[in-house]
Amino acid sequence: MGRPPRPICDNLVYHVMNRGNDREPVFLDTDDHHAFLDALAKTQSRYPFRLFGYCLMTNHFHLLIRPEPGQSISRVMQSLTVAHTWHYHKRYRGVGHVWQGRFRSPVVQDDDHLIVVLRYIEANPLRAKMVTDPADYPWSSYPAHGENRPNPLLSPLPEWRSLGRNEEECARAWREKVCAPQVEAELLAIRRSVLTGQPLGTSDWAESRPGLPPLEPARRRGRPRKDKSMTSSDSSSIKN
Repeated sequence: MGRPPRPICDNLVYHVMNRGNDREPVFLDTDDHHAFLDALAKTQSRYPFRLFGYCLMTNHFHLLIRPEPGQSISRVMQSLTVAHTWHYHKRYRGVGHVWQGRFRSPVVQDDDHLIVVLRYIEANPLRAKMVTDPADYPWSSYPAHGENRPNPLLSPLPEWRSLGRNEEECARAWREKVCAPQVEAELLAIRRSVLTGQPLGTSDWAESRPGLPPLEPARRRGRPRKDKSMTSSDSSSIKN
């Protein structure tokens, strides 16, 4: 069974992830990272959306994004990847696909689940052992959230002020949260959501939103059943 169709509804938040074709590196140097962020900014002005967080890794990226009313996640991502691919091929004199197939974009419940996913996204460089302090990684939204550095791409996360009474308290709480290991249950839930396309949230919330696929019931503890629609390379590639 393949992935479900993308939900199309105003005010949904998506955890978007895609990786380089054949899992090849896409971001080779500073210019590559800047080119993608420039394409993201131009796409945002053309097809407005709220960006709550992001992380660019060597061969993949994560976005936490809410298209503005009337916009679709498919249109936003098509514009972004086409613009970035044009710049990539112009620089490297290449042809063909830069990104691998259909991007993944499970919907995330707009409550504390957003905090859970943002933490996952911004802790990517730590889990990959690329840095020991997420503030040292310039290609994510963490410096804005954990260090209060300005970033015009970002919109305030709806649940952000639940972390503290002011921006200083929120940033301090966020630093502690991102630098601490995330619990295994959260990691597994996020990775399963990305692999299957299932929403990340509660059953009541998913049932209340038209167009969202139903949540599968939680399984008993033990070795998870392999999703036959995914290959082993799919599963291993979504560990960061």
